Amino acid sequence: MKLNKIIFPMLAAPLLLTGCYDEKMEWHTPEGHNPVTSDEIPLQLQEEIDHYDYIKNYMAQNMPETPIGVGLTANYYIDADGEHPDYAGLCDAHFQQFVTGNAMKMDAMVNSDGTLNTATLDAFTAKVPGDKQIFGHNFIWHTQQQQAYLRSLIAPTQAQFIIGGIATQLLNDSYNFNGGTKGGWDVTGDDRVKMSVEEGGGQDGSDCIKLEVLTPGEAYQVQFFYDLTANLDNTKTYKVSFKVKSSVAGGYIQFQTQSVPSYGSQQWGPEITDLGTGWTKYEWEFTPNYADDNRIICNLGKVAATYYIDDIVFGEKLYDDDSHDVLPGSGINYTLKTAEEKRTALLGAMESWIGGMLDHVKNDTRFVGWDVINEPITDDGYYRGIDNHFGGKREDDNGNTQYDAAPVENEETGLTLNWVDNNFYWGYYLGMDYATRAFEIAREHAPAGMKLYVNEYGLETNPTKLAKLIDFVNYIDQNSTTQVDGIATQMHVQANGITREQVDQMFQTLAATGKLVRVSELDVALGTSSPTQEDLQLQSDVYQMIIESYKENVPAEQRGGFVVWTLSDAADEHEYWLKGDKPNLFDENYGRKIAYKGLCDGIAGYDIGADFSGDMWKDQATEDQEDETGEEAAEPTE
Repeated sequence: MKLNKIIFPMLAAPLLLTGCYDEKMEWHTPEGHNPVTSDEIPLQLQEEIDHYDYIKNYMAQNMPETPIGVGLTANYYIDADGEHPDYAGLCDAHFQQFVTGNAMKMDAMVNSDGTLNTATLDAFTAKVPGDKQIFGHNFIWHTQQQQAYLRSLIAPTQAQFIIGGIATQLLNDSYNFNGGTKGGWDVTGDDRVKMSVEEGGGQDGSDCIKLEVLTPGEAYQVQFFYDLTANLDNTKTYKVSFKVKSSVAGGYIQFQTQSVPSYGSQQWGPEITDLGTGWTKYEWEFTPNYADDNRIICNLGKVAATYYIDDIVFGEKLYDDDSHDVLPGSGINYTLKTAEEKRTALLGAMESWIGGMLDHVKNDTRFVGWDVINEPITDDGYYRGIDNHFGGKREDDNGNTQYDAAPVENEETGLTLNWVDNNFYWGYYLGMDYATRAFEIAREHAPAGMKLYVNEYGLETNPTKLAKLIDFVNYIDQNSTTQVDGIATQMHVQANGITREQVDQMFQTLAATGKLVRVSELDVALGTSSPTQEDLQLQSDVYQMIIESYKENVPAEQRGGFVVWTLSDAADEHEYWLKGDKPNLFDENYGRKIAYKGLCDGIAGYDIGADFSGDMWKDQATEDQEDETGEEAAEPTE
């Protein structure tokens, strides 16, 4: 039997998922066969995806009321490290709105003295094209806050005890360890050092701190440190004094001050490079070079040895002798602040933070909205920070989970927050006024037309949390002088753990509030670093399903935006979020994944690629031939 037409097979299925390919079909008609028409030549899947338009163009054509956005890394966009030259171009090409992942959060914007640091923000806004929108993220959260600064506002006033002419800031175990604890001291370089309290190890037979440096290296690789409750004053003179000895002759120690969390300011005292096995007193008197140092450190990493440290005195130098000493012993070491004093201080800080930020950008019309409060509801359905419900947690050095708990404060030991570093629960001290006042401050300083949101995760799979969030929004509306404009649902979803029914129900519930509804941080995790073709197709289906549900269940006038979270699967974009996963529209080389097609098809409402013909394939093959040879390609042979 004579074949009338023939179509050669495409590349094998596993290669359908790659962003590049090495071979294309020859364009010719085999001898004895009728010509092949271009309509009968199927495009490879990747070729089809590469022929899709930019995402923003499909959005403008099919959902003009809804901006398509991307959650990006500001430092990559401005290419601060010189290693991301193509990042900004890809963002500009595909998206209408930009949301910085971390650059506008409190710990990135507020210094330890409460002042704003706008350097990165200014560099970012200077590079963003004028036709883009910028959405602020975020003002009030329970994490990534400027904890050291906020704590300093509410911390009790330390009673002044004078030891050796020094108004010491170290009391009880932070001074002499006699209570058997480390007194707030800690170490870095956990794999290089072991720290413990040595019972009876002090010079006078009392307790002391014991530090076993296991691996020698640079001095800073083992640091014994203590975080102060307030920054050092660079107009005053300070003095440090402590006893120290080594298990070997030729031990090493150096005192240092530092600013945290920026680590930008550092000052070093003298080194002892011949520390012996007998007790030695280390002393250093200095005026700080900087106004933001708030950590004191002993650097011990140079020499492997066991070090013993005791009777650490640090503070402002008042006298040259001990004739005016006032020694601890009464048990009253701190004067506590009243609840009203704490409230006033924190509301003032909130005003400075939110108001200062909005005042800084108020003349930039590209800023269209802001997440005023982020993640106010715990997973078990409580207002976060209210009535001792926190939800924050971390793993300690031994892999044990530690949960945030209520602060402890008394006249003897002062204030212990019991919160992970840079966690701060405004509601613990302010009650629900933290929420109403945050929106009032934002509205007072925001330009006309800016939309103010509450942003939350897990709403698609946790109806209890969703209901509590709506209660939270209603509370603000009913108890403040302004209104919440919109509710943002983050939608960090698992490809195999979400259903259309769940997503529909969430969008229907949100739309019923009458508020703007915004998808704010969409990504679709696969739970693997080596996804199969089926995994990637499922991911694409989920992206498509979510945008379709959004269109179907949220009226056009209530759609506040649709944001995908992080640009690509590149490892450096997932160092701290979904590490090792492949959750995005673009692969690690910025190639379009099947998910790109799924999202675009969902926006358009049909299979865009179904309209593509073999002429596209033929035209592309011709272009590739010209690129490879530098000559105009020959016409296809008959």
